[in-house]
Amino acid sequence: LAVGTITAVFTFGSSDALGGAYGIAVSMLMAVTTVLAALVALQWGYNPLLVAVVNGFFLVIELVFVAANMTKLIEGGWFPLLLAGVIAFLMLTWRAGWLLLEQQRSRLRQREEDFVTWVLETPPIRLSGAAAIFTAASTGIPLALTHHLRHNRVLHERVLLIASITTEEPRVEPNQRVKLVPVGAGITRVLIYFGFMEAPDVMEALELACLDPALRGIDPHNITYYFRRVMVIPRSGTRTMAAWRKALFAKMHLNANLPAAYFGVPTAQVVEVGLEVEI
Repeated sequence: LAVGTITAVFTFGSSDALGGAYGIAVSMLMAVTTVLAALVALQWGYNPLLVAVVNGFFLVIELVFVAANMTKLIEGGWFPLLLAGVIAFLMLTWRAGWLLLEQQRSRLRQREEDFVTWVLETPPIRLSGAAAIFTAASTGIPLALTHHLRHNRVLHERVLLIASITTEEPRVEPNQRVKLVPVGAGITRVLIYFGFMEAPDVMEALELACLDPALRGIDPHNITYYFRRVMVIPRSGTRTMAAWRKALFAKMHLNANLPAAYFGVPTAQVVEVGLEVEI
């Protein structure tokens, strides 16, 4: 951000030269905000006609400002449009790549019934205590768990499959924060719900979950947390996404924030399981 700001200042040279860029940026921001406000109002169940009248009134005025500032497109107005285009492209690439990655992971995940049968028929060495495995899905067995069991042939006596779910509500009441789903063979799925305005404090939610009789005796501060470390392998020859965009997503994914840091899990209790997934 600092590099971009300094580059813009040196490129335009003066505040007068930046006027064109500023005008288009502000007027388009106002128009986009009005459109988003209308979409939110419709989502909240307001009368569509009332939403169209109120937001349409402001949108017409704002589009007049946008049209007036388009005359400054050559004089610097191209800069915010170019910047917005690049950022939007990166966000769309991340979203498309993440959907492809999740499709592949869903295909590779083992069904809960099959995994429990595998554990019961070929019992691994069971370690005392509990372990928690984070997963992005609310069904199926995480790849990190199957990978760990296949290579190490050990499993904790009690295993928590933790999934953090963001709801469409801004905040979630404490009594609706956690849902426990028994899987079998000492495995329990822990679904943790957070509002979209909340910072996901997983450790606090786990303390709440461990008050349930089903998890009695588990201390979230003294168990091992397993996270996946996915290496994305771009695969050419498919029509789902251009190969160069897959390579870009793989680079972005490599530099993404680690889940353990995002969820605030103490690093001393974290074990990462490496996986390669082709998209």
